[in-house]
Amino acid sequence: MAGLGQACEGCCGQMPEISYPMEGLDPETFFFEFQNLLYAYGRKSSYLCFQVEREQHSSPVPSDWGVFENQPYHAELRFLNWFRAEKLSPYEHYDVTWFLSWSPCSTCAEEIAIFLSNHKNVRLSIFVSRIYYFWKPAFRQGLQELDHLGVQLDAMSFDEFKYCWENFVDNQGMPFRCWKKVHQNYKSVLRKLNEILR
Repeated sequence: MAGLGQACEGCCGQMPEISYPMEGLDPETFFFEFQNLLYAYGRKSSYLCFQVEREQHSSPVPSDWGVFENQPYHAELRFLNWFRAEKLSPYEHYDVTWFLSWSPCSTCAEEIAIFLSNHKNVRLSIFVSRIYYFWKPAFRQGLQELDHLGVQLDAMSFDEFKYCWENFVDNQGMPFRCWKKVHQNYKSVLRKLNEILR
């Protein structure tokens, strides 16, 4: 599994075997894990909802969708490992969008940067619900490195939460009803992210 390097802090010290994404989240998990609090105590899981759009010979190809959880490895590494093994081709161009409950840790940010440096045919956009350890310099530097590589980094707004609800949650046809202070919290997370990236 060359190219991804060592596992993140908190992982088992080896790269995961290829695991396949879940099709979706249950509503309770989505509401608990994606609530955009600046300080989100008790939320030890991390979820990555993804969409992969690709172009083959200048023609669009249907998207891939799914969800990864950070069990037992960080969700970002699980995605990269699966994507490289199952989807990645040097003959196609990819637009990858992640919706993350937590922003990447410093080690994951480094692994993402290595991956993108080695695969110029992949463009990555990351929308985060919350910023992981935003007060720690190493975590801030990891996000700055991704920004310098051209990764689009943004906070999840109401529109992104609604999009995730409609596309990644087993919502039983129920419309999205956001939690209190979703707009206020979005502004706080965005302000903090902009402070880190400037």
